[in-house]
Amino acid sequence: MAIKNPRTKKAVNKELQDFFESVDQGYADEDMLLKAVNDFVKQVKRNLVNNDLYASGKLHQSINSLPILKRGDITTIRIEAEDYYKDVEEGTKPKGFTKENRKELQPKILEWINAKDSLSSIANTKEKQRSLSYAIATNILKRGTIKRFGYKGKRFLTDEIPKLENDLIKVLLDKWQ
Repeated sequence: MAIKNPRTKKAVNKELQDFFESVDQGYADEDMLLKAVNDFVKQVKRNLVNNDLYASGKLHQSINSLPILKRGDITTIRIEAEDYYKDVEEGTKPKGFTKENRKELQPKILEWINAKDSLSSIANTKEKQRSLSYAIATNILKRGTIKRFGYKGKRFLTDEIPKLENDLIKVLLDKWQ
């Protein structure tokens, strides 16, 4: 199983990928696996909303299970999510300020500002929103969110991994018995 970015198709969660590669899932019922994974995805999406991490909805919408792949005895479960889920999950360290980095981050911050009602009231014109997005993007790149804003992330996804592991182990045990 891998959590993949829907655009780049690159794995973005090694922990989940390692777990699924270590378990022989060839004997498991595909429908039972799919149910466990879909329950996991629903809970992760609930966690985004419950932890007040739902802004534009882009991250929420990007989290999906992909079709299960079977190759011989090996069954592969895949989940996709935007790459930046990890920044929401753990906060970010300084990435280094460059104009290129800012040009990449600023539109995302602007989208976030527009989606957050509390920020829309502060930056109530397009010019103020652009200015605020520039300032936030610059500060995140120079100082990160952990040091500058005290945001250490909300583990909306990885806190659910142990439950998913237990559900999948239960599926495997039920099938083997």
